[in-house]
Amino acid sequence: MNKLLYLLLCITLPLMAQERKPLLGRVVAGTDAVANVFVINKKAGTETKTDDKGNFTLNAKVGDVLTVYSNRTEVRDFIINPIAFTDSPYVMAVKITAYELDEVVINDVGVTSESLGLVPKNQKRYTPAERRLKTASEFKPDFFLGYMPGIGIPTDAIINAISGRTKMLKKALTTERKEFAIDNINGLYTEQEIKDELQIPQEYVQGFIFYAAEDPGYVAALKAKNNHLAKLTIANLALKYIAIIKEDE
Repeated sequence: MNKLLYLLLCITLPLMAQERKPLLGRVVAGTDAVANVFVINKKAGTETKTDDKGNFTLNAKVGDVLTVYSNRTEVRDFIINPIAFTDSPYVMAVKITAYELDEVVINDVGVTSESLGLVPKNQKRYTPAERRLKTASEFKPDFFLGYMPGIGIPTDAIINAISGRTKMLKKALTTERKEFAIDNINGLYTEQEIKDELQIPQEYVQGFIFYAAEDPGYVAALKAKNNHLAKLTIANLALKYIAIIKEDE
């Protein structure tokens, strides 16, 4: 009898340990609570929103990855460990996104930086994040060989080399591209269309958008500016995502 009980415990305890349970968390930026941002369980495909105090409750287990996403904060992933369930609430710190003014384009005026000869024709145009990364990456250590004391050198390049700012800028570029991919999905489909046409349940819509934005096939279609291929890829991803949801139920 004891051996049978021991065997049953060996079988059931690991299964019970793998079950998800409610995780109480709070999203903050510095000392301030961050309200109305999405918290997505990437492995389970579930999502929720923080309340006005930054608090949320979402089913999770050790090893799950929770992603905080909104247009006001940087996208950030958090890997759930056992401490997350002992700390109440489990605090997840994010950074508020700095807003930049959109580029203003004036058409048909006849005078441009290219026509004035200020920049070469057909020169590649960079996004703000790409431009910062390009500036930081152009620094070369041997550039300073031969400089004599008293002669000015590019201060920003030195700061970048010392502080690791280039690494930070690469992360910012990745975030910018991910946000662009998400915006593109929102341009192809409304939330209602994702629910009706792709059959994604309402409570999983934002999680699916984030899931699709990280898919290499969709990113390649986006880079090629092929909306038809992008929509086809998203439709296939919807089938996979629905399967993930069913597996987790």
